[in-house]
Amino acid sequence: MILAYPLGLAIALFAIGIAGIISSRHLLVIMLGIELMLVAATVAAVSFFSFSHINSGIMIVLLAIWSVAIADTIAFVTFYVYIKVHGMDLDISKMSRMKW
Repeated sequence: MILAYPLGLAIALFAIGIAGIISSRHLLVIMLGIELMLVAATVAAVSFFSFSHINSGIMIVLLAIWSVAIADTIAFVTFYVYIKVHGMDLDISKMSRMKW
């Protein structure tokens, strides 16, 4: 297996995630960009461990990165429900006026 192809995919996904974070002020797009960056890290780590023939490292990386992604998703859903229940907007520039 050539290592350049999965690493190229990981770099492309990471770049799309960064572009999504930089270009938008909408909370959903920013969180989607963060999730894409986590997927890119997973692809890069799994391809590296697969190329190095370290099979136990693949499972450790998958469990670690997926647990962070799941925690990030749960935190986002909780925050999203709180914002929608209180009738607030999802624009990041307007969130500085939030009263907790």
